[in-house]
Amino acid sequence: MLYTAKCFWPGVDETALRRAAARAGDEAAAFRGALYLPGDELVLCLFDSPSPDHVRRASTHAGFPCERVIETVWVGPGIEREE
Repeated sequence: MLYTAKCFWPGVDETALRRAAARAGDEAAAFRGALYLPGDELVLCLFDSPSPDHVRRASTHAGFPCERVIETVWVGPGIEREE
């Protein structure tokens, strides 16, 4: 299952974000990447994981200030919907 960890992160810069990303993920929550929205002080981290609890633990361990974990659907060119 794909999840997004929503992280409101005032004052973060790209260097700090890259450091946290290097620490992110574990066996139960594979870190897939992040979207950084500097104008909104927001980072959206994508994880593959069996549960939201694993995502919260992995993101917190990495240093992301996770305020919410959201079930996510990836939509893009050439990506078929799984039934």
